Amino acid sequence: MNIANNRTTLYRLSNRAFSRRFINTKKPLFSGANRHARDLEVGQIPSPAAVSTSASASAGTNATANNALKDPLEKARNDLLNKLGSNSSGTVVASAGPSGSSSITAAAQAAAANNSALPHGKVFTVRPVTSWIDKLANQHGAPTGTHINPTGSPAEPPKKKYQKRDLLLRTMQDSYTEIILPFKTDKALLEEYINVGGSLRHGKIMEDLDALAGAISYKHTDDGKPDSSPLTIVTASVDRIDLLKPLGVCDLRLSGHVTYVGYSSMEIYMKMEEINKDKPGQHGDTILVARFTMVARDALTGKAAQVNPLLLRDDNEKKLFQMGEDHKTKKRVATDSALTKLPPTQEERFLIHDLYLEYSKYDDPQNKTNKPDDVEWMADTKMSAVHIMQPQDRNIHDKIFGGYLMRLAYELAFCNASSFIASRPTFLALDEISFRKPVPIGTFLALDSQIVYAEGGDHHSFQVMVKADVLDVKKGTRETTNTFWFTFTDPVKGTNRIMPKTYAESMLYLEGKRRRMLGSHLAGINRKSLGLQK
Repeated sequence: MNIANNRTTLYRLSNRAFSRRFINTKKPLFSGANRHARDLEVGQIPSPAAVSTSASASAGTNATANNALKDPLEKARNDLLNKLGSNSSGTVVASAGPSGSSSITAAAQAAAANNSALPHGKVFTVRPVTSWIDKLANQHGAPTGTHINPTGSPAEPPKKKYQKRDLLLRTMQDSYTEIILPFKTDKALLEEYINVGGSLRHGKIMEDLDALAGAISYKHTDDGKPDSSPLTIVTASVDRIDLLKPLGVCDLRLSGHVTYVGYSSMEIYMKMEEINKDKPGQHGDTILVARFTMVARDALTGKAAQVNPLLLRDDNEKKLFQMGEDHKTKKRVATDSALTKLPPTQEERFLIHDLYLEYSKYDDPQNKTNKPDDVEWMADTKMSAVHIMQPQDRNIHDKIFGGYLMRLAYELAFCNASSFIASRPTFLALDEISFRKPVPIGTFLALDSQIVYAEGGDHHSFQVMVKADVLDVKKGTRETTNTFWFTFTDPVKGTNRIMPKTYAESMLYLEGKRRRMLGSHLAGINRKSLGLQK
């Protein structure tokens, strides 16, 4: 599943300037500390004349162009783009072009010297390119964002005319993108990711995966024309994230590409690998694999937008594409047979009845049977948190970044899992989640966590559900935007057994059991395909 022939150059914009790290491979790789690794800019290859331009001449050209801008809002936007890297959020920049092109490296070095975006670069980002304070100024009629007509009163800004987007036949290799995280050599980067136990924060990695999936999607859908009708690409679902081995402190490579496309949907396959310092050009052990489904919408009409089709060049790519088709079909079947639509199966109904007979003995005051110490009521495993949705965590569409929501949900699930086993749990997987509604800035996000399934005995793994609700205090509404399903394990001993007491809790128990069984099957397939088990 490796599409690594496409030459890729990666940088990092630190707090003050470009910080460059070389990995001894056939292609130079630049990376370093970035706040969430959310920003990915994929640059078009400049002309030879543009490449040979000195950094000072480039800076002068940029200044002249900025001075010539009549629209102050556009000027502010370009100034911000030129200063990317001087703020605390940081960015990751990627340039991709034909294999063997030396102009990529030259362009990269010129951009690094100029501390600006890649020359003639195109922004593929999940983060906004304008500051929140400028957006507020524009909304309230400040000079920065206001157009004045001859009468002196504010006027609507001129609307840009767009052309119809072209559909281009793309290969899987065309969308390949990778991020290098050199934790061994970059202490500033490690400081942002390290947890209290000295390992890496899984929630931060989930944010990076969501950012990478967005960048890959924008790269695949690009038609190369600056005046094409803009697309809005959102994370429709996280189909699966499996941690295949413990995540320690080492240099990591996150890579991915498009493996399947529908009319407006794209499946993104990503993996995280160790980088062996003695063999940096080779792919090391795979630590994590993930599949995301992204959906494209026309930014002007909000309707589904057709994405570029895929050209399948060999049997391996045809197999990957067919797997994407199978995943889509299985998700549709799972949705149709969900417990919210169909009653439990006969076997599941027998299980519910057995649980009822058991918990009735413990719950009946006339019965002197005491609940065993290794049985825990599901209702006693709840844990909640509320967060204010701040503009610093918004995406390019001025909604809260999906990767940030995943991190918040994971961290609450981890806390609940720790409380359940009275020790530090090990994360195994994040099961399929759908992003039903966007989370607006300024709302409250209420997260409710619960241990929904644990067999107990010698079984070490268990399921944690986290429900995310958006609270709008002005409207007095509460809407569920996501439901997350995490699998953790106690690395030392077996867990207590979870016992439901109501029909609603029994449905959560069955849902957790279903996801655990399916997750074990999918994790086995991933391990087998990667050669980690026979």
